[in-house]
Amino acid sequence: MGRKNLKGTISILNDRGRIRLRWRYQGERYSLNLDRHYSRSNLTEARKTALQIEQDILHQQFDTTLNKYNGKPEELLQQQNPQQEKGTIVQYFEEWTRVYKQMDCEKHTNYNSVRNMLRKWDKIDVTNIHLKLNAETFCGATYNRRLTMLKDFVKWLVKSGVWQCNPLEDISPKRYKKPKQSKRKPFAEDEIKRILEAFRTDAYCSQYSPFKHSHYYPFIYFIFKTGVRNAEAIGLRVGNVDIANKTVAIKEVMARSLGSTSSAQRIRKETKNGKERYLPLTSDLHSILYPLIEGRGKEALVFESPTGLAIDDHNFQRRIFKKILKELTCCAIRN
Repeated sequence: MGRKNLKGTISILNDRGRIRLRWRYQGERYSLNLDRHYSRSNLTEARKTALQIEQDILHQQFDTTLNKYNGKPEELLQQQNPQQEKGTIVQYFEEWTRVYKQMDCEKHTNYNSVRNMLRKWDKIDVTNIHLKLNAETFCGATYNRRLTMLKDFVKWLVKSGVWQCNPLEDISPKRYKKPKQSKRKPFAEDEIKRILEAFRTDAYCSQYSPFKHSHYYPFIYFIFKTGVRNAEAIGLRVGNVDIANKTVAIKEVMARSLGSTSSAQRIRKETKNGKERYLPLTSDLHSILYPLIEGRGKEALVFESPTGLAIDDHNFQRRIFKKILKELTCCAIRN
């Protein structure tokens, strides 16, 4: 007995010297007779047609009338009207992002935001993309950032022959006044000492808490001492601490994902500026880090949560760090 084809798979048959395609979709059997002799060269063209049908089935764009598939494969590409098919521009954007920009819409914030914006816009073509963009109520910085990205994307659409012109080419960025940001004051030396002491002694940790604040003392000490970013400290591996040469290598980070700050959702990638740097392993850092790395594998994290996972810095700041700052502020006011 023959084996039944998988759903959406196209069979290419010899029907009395002519090429015939057969497949099943949503419980229905389809058959398409191609006006071509059953030959090696025509089989190549038939496979292209079959591939187009399979792709349309996969993306839920299948034409049940089969009119779309009666032409030559080159003509089939021209028959597609991506401006009028829901999601097609989004698919092109994802391809452009993945293949040409070497980015990932699931990981990189700006590309994820533009992809979601295109999904919301639904049907997009050369006549309305600029209108849809101008209808958004973004701040000036967001508008200009997305305009720049869309210009680059549409330029690729034109180069690829998907669109005939770039309707965004002559649109100018918005002029706006950058809001003045309040300057954040760094902690004074005596403030840092009091914060570290509060961590070390569990001064404001509930006696009923299963996880003591002192567990995070090495982590917060390392950040205060070196000035590294949170994600750099969280992603520090044991192998990056060179006891012999007294250096700490900052080569990568464990960054927050778009969906969560939890350990399971974090993404390991290069540092923010893409550069490696080496910090001196001072005597006080040695005494802090050595107990954490002794006898452990090089791939293990230096700083872990009490449950042995990567530290969730969002929860750490909200539940512990801000609580300690609040208590220290109250004490300073009372005194």
